[in-house]
Amino acid sequence: MDMIRDRQQISPPPPSAASASVPSRIIVFCLPGIGDTVLFTPVLALLRRMFPRARIVAVTMFRGTEHILSTNPDLDEVRHFDFFNAKPWESIRYLWRLRQERFDLSIMSFPSNRLEYNCVNWFVGRRWRAAHRYHRQSWRNLWFLNNITVCETGRHHNVEENLRLLSAIATRLGVPVPPASWDEDRTACLRQYPLKLTLLPEDREYGERFLVENNLTTTRLLIGMHTWSSTYKNMARKCWDKDNFVALIRRLSEAHPQARFLLVTGPSDEEVNRYIAERSDHRVVLVREANLRRAVAILSHCGVFVSNDSGVMHLAAAARVPVVALFGPTDWWRLHPWSERHLVVSRKLPCSPCFYYSSRALRCVANLDYACMREITVEEVFQNVQRLLSAESPPPP
Repeated sequence: MDMIRDRQQISPPPPSAASASVPSRIIVFCLPGIGDTVLFTPVLALLRRMFPRARIVAVTMFRGTEHILSTNPDLDEVRHFDFFNAKPWESIRYLWRLRQERFDLSIMSFPSNRLEYNCVNWFVGRRWRAAHRYHRQSWRNLWFLNNITVCETGRHHNVEENLRLLSAIATRLGVPVPPASWDEDRTACLRQYPLKLTLLPEDREYGERFLVENNLTTTRLLIGMHTWSSTYKNMARKCWDKDNFVALIRRLSEAHPQARFLLVTGPSDEEVNRYIAERSDHRVVLVREANLRRAVAILSHCGVFVSNDSGVMHLAAAARVPVVALFGPTDWWRLHPWSERHLVVSRKLPCSPCFYYSSRALRCVANLDYACMREITVEEVFQNVQRLLSAESPPPP
């Protein structure tokens, strides 16, 4: 496997240098969105095992990712800074304060294919700076500012890409390398390196209280849905049509008369979910919860979760909820739910997937008006939901 070959390409330092290379202060930049941050949690667990005495600090750019990481036991501290909306001088001042802390190792989580991210890694990392080199815009984004790198392969899942980077770090610093267990078997890999999401007792209590207040008893079948996505970089076009979700709810209601449907609702989801709820005969409950851990505590009671490719999809997988994932222009092989209990619905068109990690917005390169999403039928999604509800084991990814 490529992870093993990567180890052979990097010569470990001599034993005398190895002990001096063990970092005591590590900073991890989790600047992408919720889903990508969730997919980085297996690496955080391994990082703690590799460097048990190091102080590990995570920096996030979004409040949602801060909520997810704030209870992670593998981190000593989680910090938030809104680089997205901060003035340039405010960002520089914040980064200067980070630089003064003299972090031995700085890690940029995958995917982070931006010039600004590489500059941040270079400026803050005192000795070692780890990040990926991407297929697109790599030179333009100054990948060489990092001194521990692996090349994006295009055929590994995001979790595996993060593991490859950690393997390169371990080899370069002369510490034991995490075992590469998958060897063409992704199921073995996801069993060995599961997602990690820690809910507090008060989060679980909130979830239970939500069910009681909304008359959702545990004897009913709860089906969760995320019908929308981030609008950033035109990502709303990777979503299934709202009328399809209305039809799916009706179809599932016929098969499961006692079922109720929980729709995760944020500011960008409100209009779509209200449209669906108004056409679903009072079977829909909107989950409006800004604290994502509380939202996960609610969704953990679902028997199945239906979602577009989104961060909430990965949260459901981390909560061990079976997921039916709808994929179109994005790459399902690299982004599918990191769990055994999932099924992917997609169209194998010659042009898909067409979106790759870059600063450019999503667009239909074949000018087919996103046929990859439009051609996914309600019946097809319904049958996949039925498979998961019947406890029929899906094939390995």
